[in-house]
Amino acid sequence: MRVSAPSRLLLALVIWAPLCCLAVSLSAQEGTPGGTTSGQAYERGLRADQAGQRDAAIAAYSEAIRADARNAPAWRARGLDDLAAGHFAEAVADLTRTMQLRGPDEESYKARGLAHAALGRHRDAIADFGSALNLRHDDEPVFVDRALSYIALGDLQSALKDLTAAIQFTSEDVRALRVRGTVNDRLGWDGDAIVDYTGAIRRDPLDEQLYVSRAAVYARNHKYIEALRDLDQALQLNPHDAAAYVARGNCQFSLNRRQAALADLEQAERLEPGNAGIRAALAKAQPAADPAEAFGAAQFASRGQKALDKQDFAEAIQQYSLALKKDPSLAAAYNGRGLAYSGLRQPIMAIADFDEAIRLDPGCVDAYRNRSAARRLGGDPVGAEADAAKARELSAKGGHDRVLGNSAGRSR
Repeated sequence: MRVSAPSRLLLALVIWAPLCCLAVSLSAQEGTPGGTTSGQAYERGLRADQAGQRDAAIAAYSEAIRADARNAPAWRARGLDDLAAGHFAEAVADLTRTMQLRGPDEESYKARGLAHAALGRHRDAIADFGSALNLRHDDEPVFVDRALSYIALGDLQSALKDLTAAIQFTSEDVRALRVRGTVNDRLGWDGDAIVDYTGAIRRDPLDEQLYVSRAAVYARNHKYIEALRDLDQALQLNPHDAAAYVARGNCQFSLNRRQAALADLEQAERLEPGNAGIRAALAKAQPAADPAEAFGAAQFASRGQKALDKQDFAEAIQQYSLALKKDPSLAAAYNGRGLAYSGLRQPIMAIADFDEAIRLDPGCVDAYRNRSAARRLGGDPVGAEADAAKARELSAKGGHDRVLGNSAGRSR
């Protein structure tokens, strides 16, 4: 099962920057228009916009228009406020009247294009964005907005041309790189998609969805280790992303790490109970019956210990998980499995296991030491130092190490 991160990403990309400030700044550039009554109402509208009182501003601009129907700045200001308020049909009407009165201008075309796009009138939006670009050829955001309308119409090639033009004007724009990565992804041009996602990540390393999108391309090309790195990073940024857990679980399953896959998919199901796709992925990842099921918890834990000593972390996770299935109160197995997750550089999973080990055995010095190392790996130096201090305190008071031998209890 492949998570369609690019589809979710495109939905987010059609959210434009707030336009309330745009209405104020553009309207403030106009001179006081028309007769005294109309001009005074228009000035009241500007002051209301500056105070963040959009409804009052729209009412004042409407009064200005009633007093003088040829007050173009009032039509324009009301159109921009309608756009910012989500009154898209009204915005189209007001901006159209503006251009009838004063002639076309780039900003009115851009704003009306956004309103058309929000109404799903993408052909009209493309026409307006094209008119804006005829007036100013290097307006990079307009290229991106027109590309989004092309994408909505399924014209990926035209979108790609616009996005490439946008990036040529300014290579620092994250939005253009992100959208072009999505288009390349949809077209199956995986190398280009990875280059674009990587460029976008350099500019915005805190955007979780960029890592998920790049991971999907890596996984499609069987580069599961690279995909896992991206998904680990995505889940550090957002531990509640069920789709990222599913994607990571599928990668783990492809690497024959069934227990790790099950852990991720079970977490996804907890976040989105009843999701049919997650249930199907869980069923696929369930291990076949093993004669070793006759073993007890201690035997599985011993196997986990041996795998951990060999640094076969995936096998260690599997064996410790079988031990915990037999005996969920076995703190030492949680501690050992946490070490295995740390060995795979999966700090979120490791910390969860160390938390459980500490809950079951609050005096276990090694669990605190190991959680300290996992927190440091996960970028939490404050939490790491707190755990290290607790380990020192317990050790001084005669706290104990793990029960199942010293090597599995060593901090790694």
